[in-house]
Amino acid sequence: MSRDTTSTAAATEIAPGLIRIDTGYLRPAHTACYLVIDQGRAALVDTGVVHSVPVILEALAASGLDRSAVDWVIPTHVHLDHAGGAGPLMQALPEARLGVHPSGVDHLVDPGRLEAGVRALYGDAFFDREYAPLVPVDPTRIVALEDGAMVATGARQLQVIHTPGHAWHHLSLLDADRSVFIAGDAFGAGYPGYAEGAAPFLVPVVPPPQFDPDAYRQTLERIRDIDPRYVAPAHFPLIEAPRAAADRLQTLLDAAVDWTLECESLDDLQRRLVSGWAEALPAGADRAAFERDFGLDLWLTAEGLWHWRRKKARRASG
Repeated sequence: MSRDTTSTAAATEIAPGLIRIDTGYLRPAHTACYLVIDQGRAALVDTGVVHSVPVILEALAASGLDRSAVDWVIPTHVHLDHAGGAGPLMQALPEARLGVHPSGVDHLVDPGRLEAGVRALYGDAFFDREYAPLVPVDPTRIVALEDGAMVATGARQLQVIHTPGHAWHHLSLLDADRSVFIAGDAFGAGYPGYAEGAAPFLVPVVPPPQFDPDAYRQTLERIRDIDPRYVAPAHFPLIEAPRAAADRLQTLLDAAVDWTLECESLDDLQRRLVSGWAEALPAGADRAAFERDFGLDLWLTAEGLWHWRRKKARRASG
């Protein structure tokens, strides 16, 4: 496999028949989706936000494919940086079916409850700027993808792997022939500019409301057992040593869970998260720049961890 062999605008071929598309969400190299191509047919994994749709369609055209050549659109989960563009993409791709975890189907048919939750978390101004409008998907074009299901495009088979932890309704896709695991958010988020040699700096970004640390650990173990040669996450970069990366990621996850149980308030947890993750940065990294560049992720993860702690406390008292 050759890495980053060709590139046009936001699209980069990271393996034969596998195109990574920078969706442009928030900043460059923040969120990617993946175009899988075989024998003139294609599948799209993740959709970006509504503003990403023109970028994706441009990448499709640059790959020499007509819009009718797309067989599948598959959000790894329904968080809006991964599924917000699903509605308009399905309108633009006439032959595509939309595959999603069974628990995500209703949110794509009627995104009203999803919109309300995201507005409550981020506020109306952020939602309207980054995510609006959400477009429902015709339920007759949606396929609920069970764990182990096979999705075909051309002669290429992708295996659906349910990967809860970041969210209960999360799935990933394994391209066994090329030994690539397309992971969505199941394998953390990488922060360009803070890598140490060939080792990406990965953190477990875990927003509310579905974070589950036990499920997250089990997902990491399942990916270790699959032992792919590469992991292609939604939040950059291509991971070329997945086992070592999984170990580093789990260390940060376990520490974050411990901090969550120790802290007295959400504000305390966010400060502890900032300082703890900064301690894991490579030597010489600019901590102030790190906090500036990734403050939203840090805040979001603190919210997700605190939400998990409150749920845990309610279960213990009930």
